[in-house]
Amino acid sequence: MMKQLIKDLHPYNTIANVSEDMTIRSMAKLIVKHPEIHYLCVVDESGNLLGLISRKRLFQAIFSHQVSASSKVTELYSLLTSESAGDLLIRHVFTCKESDPLDKIINLMISRRLNAIPVLNKVGKLEGLVTIERLLSKWLEAKI
Repeated sequence: MMKQLIKDLHPYNTIANVSEDMTIRSMAKLIVKHPEIHYLCVVDESGNLLGLISRKRLFQAIFSHQVSASSKVTELYSLLTSESAGDLLIRHVFTCKESDPLDKIINLMISRRLNAIPVLNKVGKLEGLVTIERLLSKWLEAKI
């Protein structure tokens, strides 16, 4: 498996593209309707990735009044004032290309404690997500 490329993991995990102005309520409805989706990919009008929102982050924003006072003030303020995807998204996202070696991405996920990495095609458009579950599934298929 280690000599494989990211494109060998195709099909990637399911993604849901949302716009920056999508409301928190609409995002929650989307997650409830599609429980297999763990991340919302915020894209611009051209389909370029702007950032990610995990369903955990969405959950925290909805129930921010339950967040401990010992949380970082900036994080708590961000959650309390969020109204749309643009307010919640994490902009500095590690991405990979379909031509990237799989072992490089696995190392990145381990070292950065990432659960998923967006996959971009040759022209930089979002193709899907490589997730821990997809990697484990591929490992089991390969019987390595």
